Amino acid sequence: MSTVLAEKTITMLPSEALNREFDLSHAALSELGAPAEQHQSLTTHSVLVGNIGLLLPEDEVSELVGMASVCRLPNTAAWLNGVTTVRGNMIPVFDLHDLFGISHGNVKRKLIVVGEAETAVAFWVNDFPQLITLSGEDSMTSTPPIPSLIKDHSREYYLRDGQIWVDWNIESFFTMLGEML
Repeated sequence: MSTVLAEKTITMLPSEALNREFDLSHAALSELGAPAEQHQSLTTHSVLVGNIGLLLPEDEVSELVGMASVCRLPNTAAWLNGVTTVRGNMIPVFDLHDLFGISHGNVKRKLIVVGEAETAVAFWVNDFPQLITLSGEDSMTSTPPIPSLIKDHSREYYLRDGQIWVDWNIESFFTMLGEML
């Protein structure tokens, strides 16, 4: 039989707790022990454009648009499908399949909008966005065979279950496309 002695719990008023000073010196922090080893993982939404997995930015609003009407703009590149209206905002619609030379076959693609108001862009994706968790073990040490247009705007590459995932700077990528028009 063992006996456990409970430590005396010291309680204080909330006003006392808020007004007390904290010792955040190096010695006080080291008494707390070393922080637990952090596992570098990234959980975010992702989409497929052909065989390229693109990670959607966590700090931007992303949404699927159903039944979008796209109005073609004359004298523009084929990969700029035109513009659509979402909540009163005119949004450019890009076809990254055409831009990258990827066949989309007979798959009914979805239109995803990333960003809000004047910073929003839309592009076609193969299917609904999916939530994916990538770890440091999935990180690639070499550049995978992806179109050069997106390589210049990529931060990191991951390989998970045979699928390449690209962490890209979506803002700089679409700014570059706008300058190409």
